[in-house]
Amino acid sequence: MISKTLTTDFLVIGSGAAGLHAAWHASRYGQVTLVTKSDLETSSSYWAQGGIAAVLDPDQTDSYGSHKEDTLTAGRELCHNDAVDILVREGASCVRDLIEAGMRFDRTDEGELELGLEGGHSNRRVIHANGAATGQALVEFLTRLVKQQSNIQIIENSFVYRLIADQNCCRGAHAYLYKDNVVLNLQSPVTILATGGYSGLYKRSTNPHTSTGDGMWLGYNVGARLKDLEFVQFHPTAFYSTDGEPFLISEAVRGEGAYLLNEAGERFMSSYPRQELEPRDVVAQEILNQIEQQDSDYVSLDLRHLDLQAMRAHFPNILDHVEQRGIDINREGIPVAPAAHYCIGGVATDLNAQTSIPGLFACGEVAATGVHGANRLASNSLLECLVFSKRAVELSDKPELSSSSQNSSGNFRVDVNGEDRFLELQTRVANLLSRYAGIHRSEKGLKTALDVFNRLSEQHSEKDTEYYNIRSRGLLEISELIVRSALERTESRGVHLRTDFPDTDTALSNTEFTNELLTV
Repeated sequence: MISKTLTTDFLVIGSGAAGLHAAWHASRYGQVTLVTKSDLETSSSYWAQGGIAAVLDPDQTDSYGSHKEDTLTAGRELCHNDAVDILVREGASCVRDLIEAGMRFDRTDEGELELGLEGGHSNRRVIHANGAATGQALVEFLTRLVKQQSNIQIIENSFVYRLIADQNCCRGAHAYLYKDNVVLNLQSPVTILATGGYSGLYKRSTNPHTSTGDGMWLGYNVGARLKDLEFVQFHPTAFYSTDGEPFLISEAVRGEGAYLLNEAGERFMSSYPRQELEPRDVVAQEILNQIEQQDSDYVSLDLRHLDLQAMRAHFPNILDHVEQRGIDINREGIPVAPAAHYCIGGVATDLNAQTSIPGLFACGEVAATGVHGANRLASNSLLECLVFSKRAVELSDKPELSSSSQNSSGNFRVDVNGEDRFLELQTRVANLLSRYAGIHRSEKGLKTALDVFNRLSEQHSEKDTEYYNIRSRGLLEISELIVRSALERTESRGVHLRTDFPDTDTALSNTEFTNELLTV
């Protein structure tokens, strides 16, 4: 296998909104290398169907304070106050910068930005692009900006399997190029993790299959702190079918007046103060309660009382996709059920996206910045990507690249016979997480899953540097930490619902895990 060494000023791992935005800003300060697991369009950001929540014109009807209060309320008293303040204020500035750079958001006939209402928000402040395809529009726009910069090198179809660490500092990463059968030794004084979350580990997920928490186990294995991994947000309304993958039915559809109906045709959210626009944890848990009391494995999202022509104009991609799956929205509701959507926890960072390891930064879904608490407010995720990717580049101290960081990539190899075993393991992990670490958890179920993960981990040696063995260890490591985190949180709060501990314990704070630093 061929091995090559590249040196760069900024190494960005991941090509979602956070990674692209970080690379774009970093290009102002030096040479940037952007590494992505598949291609630029395959990321959770690309498929994000919500929007971006931002108060662009504070006035008497809306304000930064209102956006902050909604975020804190949704986060169930576990948000980092300063991080939320940064999010709402600097987020608005980041969106203005995008508009100035040429990003087009949806506007009314009068030319004003069209503002949507989503769950947990007290005002219309969610902006969209191309209807509900905001993530796609943002990623495509940022991709164009990145490709225009001559000092950004893009490396696609590359699996980062190890971070380089020496003297308790991150110095870059080792990556394997699938198609070229080449190992890259990527040397950089600044490494930015923007690898996304781990919701793709679950059996039913709105995320792409690449969302397997790689950045978290990469950071963990060089000593970075991980935080709040038990908080896995399930989107309430993912399309349900017995065959085919689920896809997101944007929260904005409920924002325009769609009702949730159970099997009996009852509008079961009508007794809640915000009805269908309660925060996601409340809606997802209530949908699950309805499903457990009926024969069907889904509830219905009903649009029949609305102006369907206007709804099609607002959500053309979603409703086209729904009708392609055989649903007549004129006569029936859309079958929906919760699906794993967003991981709130991740690599712990400070307010400047700095992890506990010098030289290593994290932004986007891979990071635990503290802005989401125990339950993310709708459409705050893309905002977080913009704010903290910029901070990772512009506000943090950058160590020098030392001569001692020319580490060997080791005896990395690929055994093609390992693929089937890995896929079998991935399916088994997905089933275990979905069954025991889903919306409802209990000590008995979590310990059952933990015992299985421990036994499976024993089959994969830490010393074996084979590609599928590395991926298997990472898969099991993150799955085990999710379950351990859920066991430690002996309460119910936000998206974490313990059936054996139904009350909130205000004495409990964040869960954290740290591995010993591995010098490689």
